[in-house]
Amino acid sequence: MANISEQRLIEQLIIGDPAAKELLYDRYAGALYNIVLQLVPVKERANEVIVKVFLWSFQNIGTFRTSGHRILFTWLLRKAREFAIKEALPETALTGTELMKQEDGLLQQFYLMLPADQQQVFRLSYFKGLSITTIARLLALPEGQINDILKEAMKSFRQFLKKTWN
Repeated sequence: MANISEQRLIEQLIIGDPAAKELLYDRYAGALYNIVLQLVPVKERANEVIVKVFLWSFQNIGTFRTSGHRILFTWLLRKAREFAIKEALPETALTGTELMKQEDGLLQQFYLMLPADQQQVFRLSYFKGLSITTIARLLALPEGQINDILKEAMKSFRQFLKKTWN
């Protein structure tokens, strides 16, 4: 089953195939966990976020086709970010889209403080949900360089969140 297409995997997930659930986790948990850790650096809490993401995905896989996403990973990534931000912020804080809707939203303020190269990579990764590989291709830069730029932006993001909500 490890070599099945994403389309077939989705079909198997929709019918509740346990092997498909296991494969989904095996394929994407590592990458999602690394992203979640950037927002939720406490491993126990990051683990809880990953569990929530996969439970949500198993329950909501039927909505994937109408979600506007073409790639399963970007669908999972968006939800992982959403859960991670909720975990990282206090209950009363605004989250992703709410922050962006405000004209002078805190997320917008953070984004505008970044150096130009970090702004571009952060925007493509965070707001557009693109992978490091895709961003590297778009910007004609090595993946390692994109990874380093994003890592610096995420360090700044964590510091910004600490200053803003602590």
